[in-house]
Amino acid sequence: MKINVTWADIKNGKSGKPTECMVALALKRQLGVSYASVGYRDAGVFIDGQFTKIYLPLSVQRKIRSWDVLHFAIPFNFELAFTGFLSRPATAPPSNKVRPARSLGSGLPEPAW
Repeated sequence: MKINVTWADIKNGKSGKPTECMVALALKRQLGVSYASVGYRDAGVFIDGQFTKIYLPLSVQRKIRSWDVLHFAIPFNFELAFTGFLSRPATAPPSNKVRPARSLGSGLPEPAW
């Protein structure tokens, strides 16, 4: 899903406020949720009563940092990346086999008896 950060989000957003920054306002508006908290690397929103973590693209991370420092931004958009989409598929549980411990030894070759 594409999220558009508009002039209104930038104007009404508050830098340094995780739940009131420009990206949080855009997420709330476009996802139709009442809570979004945005950090520099990721965001969290409540969707249907479940907390969902959203990874922010590097370009968005840079825009947030710049906005917090310079208080300047222009409208932009980005694609959402939810944690569920980024996790690896489930694999078989590890076997109960125990690896033999590696002997550190003296560093000299073993004698060939």
